[in-house]
Amino acid sequence: MTFGSFTYHVVEIGPGHDETLEGHVPAPIPLPQHLTPLDGPPGRFGPRLRIAVPSESLRPLGETVAELLARLHGADAAVTAGTDGDLRLALGAPAGPGPIAPPQGTDPRTAALRPARPGGGREAYGLVADGGGGCTVTAGDAEGLFRGAVTFAQLLRRDGGGFAVPPVRIADGPAYAWRGLSLDVVRRFFTVDQVKKVIDLLALYKFNVLHLHLSDSQAWRLEIGAWPRLTDPETWPGRQTNADEGVRPCYTQDDYREIVAYAEARFVTVVPELDMPGHVLAAVRAYPELQGPDEPMHKLLAYLHPRGDATFRFVEDVLGEVAALTPGPFLHLGGDEAFGMPDELYREFVARALEIGRATGKRVVAWQEAARSGALTPADVVQEWVGAGDEFDPDAARERIPAEYHALVDAMAAAFAESARDVPAAVAAGTPVLASASSVMYLDRRYAEDSRDAAQTARRTRVGHESYEPRTCRELFDWTPGTLPEIPDGAAVAGVEAAVWCETVESFDDLAFLVLPRLPGIAEKAWTPARTGWDGYRGRLAPHPAWWEALGWHDHYRSTTAFPG
Repeated sequence: MTFGSFTYHVVEIGPGHDETLEGHVPAPIPLPQHLTPLDGPPGRFGPRLRIAVPSESLRPLGETVAELLARLHGADAAVTAGTDGDLRLALGAPAGPGPIAPPQGTDPRTAALRPARPGGGREAYGLVADGGGGCTVTAGDAEGLFRGAVTFAQLLRRDGGGFAVPPVRIADGPAYAWRGLSLDVVRRFFTVDQVKKVIDLLALYKFNVLHLHLSDSQAWRLEIGAWPRLTDPETWPGRQTNADEGVRPCYTQDDYREIVAYAEARFVTVVPELDMPGHVLAAVRAYPELQGPDEPMHKLLAYLHPRGDATFRFVEDVLGEVAALTPGPFLHLGGDEAFGMPDELYREFVARALEIGRATGKRVVAWQEAARSGALTPADVVQEWVGAGDEFDPDAARERIPAEYHALVDAMAAAFAESARDVPAAVAAGTPVLASASSVMYLDRRYAEDSRDAAQTARRTRVGHESYEPRTCRELFDWTPGTLPEIPDGAAVAGVEAAVWCETVESFDDLAFLVLPRLPGIAEKAWTPARTGWDGYRGRLAPHPAWWEALGWHDHYRSTTAFPG
């Protein structure tokens, strides 16, 4: 079948069947649940695309789709309410070549567990494109219409002076209800516009959660009205902003609202994280009274003391303000790596912080260590992260750092010794588990394979954590959420979330270097129920770098594994 300048072959795919795709194929990432090619010529459109939305109330959705088509393809698109268009978005039961399996997990927009609406859930859609009638996307909800429109955007190609899509029928919906990326904006600050670029990338690959890591030992990135010194760089350790020169290194509350609104328009839910009781050195330097009556075992191991006079007033103020700013149903309390904090104090703090978080009307997410508090419930979500093979090696750590910091290593070793029991304890409490195994979902891991660009090959020794074993793009693709060794049998899996930590990131280009081309593969694991093969995936990935460039991601890693060329 010839399409634009490409010749390709597609066979029908569905549950239990891998795809067979050859050449530069206009088939989406993530791969749909069902995709059937149709006979006949491609659907061809003129240079100005027409997008039809079902009502005026959905015009903003059409405008968001038009913006995406303009950025990916340079397409000029007009939006009208009605049924006359090259791309028609229609509300109704999605129809396609096969039944759409409902997603499993926790819905980040509604906080419901295992949504199971007939027809595949709120994000399910059907898409039909043929040579004579343009393309129609049908879904029961605006979110499904958007997911289908993104598929259309990935199918679209330039064709002479206009555009075309291959004749195809699709029935699609996600495997997991929660599909996210955790972005560290503390170790490296990203501007509002840069965060919007992250959201654009998430939307392109049908992610629906942006988990913003807003506070840590190095800095505090979101203004809190009741505690204004938190965002004063003069109080931060080392007074380093880790931001581009001339950039205000924190978000105002209006900045945060702008990020949330931009994400909402693309059906991405923002989950804010304020990490506590550990990772709080910046907060304690700004407000020393938060340290409480006890001295920490090391000057770098600050923690929020549950018996300090100001501690829980601080927690109530912070969580209350952030909850009021956040329309989504979740708050993330951190809870990880409270190194050097006595177990009794940790349990006391986490139990009370969970209560405060719930009292805001939100559901609470916390890293896996929070299970040690014994206070998690089925209403919470625990985020698993310590990946198989990534266990802490204290001997190797001591070799890398000066002797004055060996006490930190001892504290870390003691904390990680408990990690194997965290997730089973959460499962026993009935708490849903969000899978974020560092072994396959931490994107700050170094690349094992060379780049097609020699300068990038050299750069990989700087960008990415040296403590993680380097792995190839293929190794970070060859896994499935249902068989992760870190998730015990019987767990209610909330969903899948990748993470990128930015200790080694010095610029937005460094972020692109780590995230791409690996993020689309994780998207496929979270969205596509059937296990897909590397060769087919790699073929589908071939045209995507041009789209990354169009969305402002200019320095993806030219992996010799992903792009053999």
